[in-house]
Amino acid sequence: MLAWQKTDLSRETGCSNVSVPGTGWREIQVHKKLVSVCKSPLAVGIAIALQSQVAAAQGAEPQVTRIDEVLVTATRREQSVQDVPSNISVVTPELLMQTGISDPAGLTRVVPGLSLVNEGPRASGNRNSFSLRGMNVESLSNKDDNPAINQATVSTYLGEVPLFFPLKLVDLQRVEVLRGPQGTLYGAGSVGGTLRFIPNAPSPAAFELDAWAETSITDEADDLSWDAGLTVNIPLSETAALRASVGHEYLSGFIDALGLIEQTGTARNPGEIVLADPNDILGSGTVQAPPREDSNAADHTYARASFLFEPDDVWRFAINLNYQEISADNRYEDNRFFGSGEEYVTYKAFTDPQDAEFLMADLDIQADLGFARLTSSTAVSDVDVHSLSDSSGFLRTNIPQYYFGNPRLYAPIDRRQSVDTFTQELRLVSTGERKVDWVAGLFYLQRELKFDLLQIASGANDYTNAYFGTPAPVDFTDVLATGGADQEFTDMAAFGELTWHLTDAWQVTGGVRLFSQELTGSAGIPLPYASRTLEYYYYGTATNDFLFGGINPTNYDADESIFKLNTSVDLNDDTMVYLTFAQGFRPGGANQLPETDPFGNDNTPFLLYEPDEVDSYEVGVKGNFSSRFSYTATAFYVDWKNFQANLVSPFGIVFIDNVPSAESKGLELELSGAVNDRFDFIFGYTYIDASITEAFEFREGDPSTVIPDGNPLPGAAEHQGFVAANYRVPLGGSELILHADVSYRGDTISSFRDIPSVPAMNFAEFDAFTLWNAAVTWDTGKYQVTLFGDNLSSERGESSVITAGFYGDRDQGWGVIRPRTFGIRFTVGYD
Repeated sequence: MLAWQKTDLSRETGCSNVSVPGTGWREIQVHKKLVSVCKSPLAVGIAIALQSQVAAAQGAEPQVTRIDEVLVTATRREQSVQDVPSNISVVTPELLMQTGISDPAGLTRVVPGLSLVNEGPRASGNRNSFSLRGMNVESLSNKDDNPAINQATVSTYLGEVPLFFPLKLVDLQRVEVLRGPQGTLYGAGSVGGTLRFIPNAPSPAAFELDAWAETSITDEADDLSWDAGLTVNIPLSETAALRASVGHEYLSGFIDALGLIEQTGTARNPGEIVLADPNDILGSGTVQAPPREDSNAADHTYARASFLFEPDDVWRFAINLNYQEISADNRYEDNRFFGSGEEYVTYKAFTDPQDAEFLMADLDIQADLGFARLTSSTAVSDVDVHSLSDSSGFLRTNIPQYYFGNPRLYAPIDRRQSVDTFTQELRLVSTGERKVDWVAGLFYLQRELKFDLLQIASGANDYTNAYFGTPAPVDFTDVLATGGADQEFTDMAAFGELTWHLTDAWQVTGGVRLFSQELTGSAGIPLPYASRTLEYYYYGTATNDFLFGGINPTNYDADESIFKLNTSVDLNDDTMVYLTFAQGFRPGGANQLPETDPFGNDNTPFLLYEPDEVDSYEVGVKGNFSSRFSYTATAFYVDWKNFQANLVSPFGIVFIDNVPSAESKGLELELSGAVNDRFDFIFGYTYIDASITEAFEFREGDPSTVIPDGNPLPGAAEHQGFVAANYRVPLGGSELILHADVSYRGDTISSFRDIPSVPAMNFAEFDAFTLWNAAVTWDTGKYQVTLFGDNLSSERGESSVITAGFYGDRDQGWGVIRPRTFGIRFTVGYD
């Protein structure tokens, strides 16, 4: 871009009616900024300010030019965001850089109404915990690293491919946040919304090289964090190009592990527990290990390569390869309610490391057929996760009777999962100015899950042998739990939307998705030790390892359809009002339950759970005013019927079942623009009232566990907001950019309500918190140097919990965000 001479910015940046005169260095710098910001809703104001800078740099009178085009592809066609009749937020690379956001969790700062169980780089079991508009009924906990059984309420896409991974956000063109059900175009799982991470594509136009290096220090951490990488775009010919990014990030730990015990293995491969008195098998305790400071450090390696070939004006071929690897040594959890009450320490006997790896390859083919544009997207991906977690606190707190009073009941769980996914989508999108526009497509997904679990309590069999005397009546072994899942899920769909332009200002759109889904396979988690204990106590024998059900079939299928209806009217050139009705759908499935539990309770009604459905209503207005500001205001109401929730069986086993209904209603506001040629801002606010609308029993057959009508949904903060501002100070041939942003999240709860008799409820209240961040950037156009401070008030920002009632005083954990961090970032661009 530094080699730019004469550029059509309306084509390159997605901004119409923009011209940058001259070929001087200053104009080139502004051109680079326009390329970034004109792909954002902020472009309406910010691009004006930048253009004013150009005029000022040339000694000319500033001219205010109206910017009216910010391109997105949320509707499966390239379209101005101001012309899309729904509430869409766009997060640009510039905003990511200014705020220092480099992972998906950070998006919750800048997108009010978007929530997540923020676990840092260690996303437990690689589960997607995003929610929008309060659409969440899951307990806000780490769920002990088990893979998700049911689908998330928010779908996530990398380019055209549906998948979830805690991606490093580099070399992105934009992130699109689509609120409300997107089922007709993006599948049945998106009942709350969809996030689209859209990478930059290769360009044959010019060579580009961008490199960055960053280092920072975090309160409570002894080591420096750092991140370094580069992106290169290489034109191979006038019709072909290669683009690649690679980098590595090290995040220093800030949680000290004070309760570790000595064992003969490593954190990722534990061995035998070391007894304080090896001669006292019945009464001996364990040997305390030295504290491990900064126990939750993490490494993140990321790479992407893309090849583009455009032989003519008809065909376009793109091949993309993505690879990321995360190695996290422990959780972002502390325990300030045990020991001295100190923050950022934990007392569990083992750390909880996790290694996750993601590899994806996709082929994108596009053809201009004249009447329509044909797109074929084919992708294969593999996500592998290996984790260890210390769930011993649950055993000692809730079911110590199964283990005969063993004083050394420490049993980390080894979990390994592999998810292989194949997707194919064919899509036709009409082109040209027509009375009727349309989108039609076919979609196929096949996902295979293989999950293995093994829990071993070192020395448990030796203890029971000593407890009963030799020879013991039962060989219990050291294995407490085993099993897992081997499942295949397929989804076949036909979808389409048709838009009728009744007048130049009024359109009506109808959409439908017809789909067939099937789940086959088996799953289960047998508990050999506890099963033998029960049989011994009740029957005097112990031969059945699978008293809790063993490995059971998990088969489910459904043929469904969902619909959408939307209309909008342009009141004038700058203002649109719209109304949308959209349906969402999540597939049902099968639980890992025995048909009869040890107490003789019949579990057959709970073996399968049905789909849940959403009817969403949205009315909004969006537009521009004074040629400098853009806004969106939306009111919504969501009726969530037959929703899937984690309940507890009469015997105490957690399973998924359908409960009657919930609703979410609220208001969303966004305003952005440029006050003058130096000062620009963003403001966002969301009000959410999400609650149960029909009472249900959390534990089947127990009236004391009723969740009443009007009970709030977990994690649904009533108020969320975000404000960011930039002030630019010209410094000769460069400029100083002063940035500040603040985000607020209101009070939330971790689960429905406090029921002490049901530890699995895992109830806690999270206080509201406010995050303050600031940065100062010296920008020469080619070089940037940024000094930044994140979480300046060092808020805890709790978003998940394992309560004392669930895991005991010592092993409880409260999910926290990184404390106050200061750093410096260098970037350089060459083109």
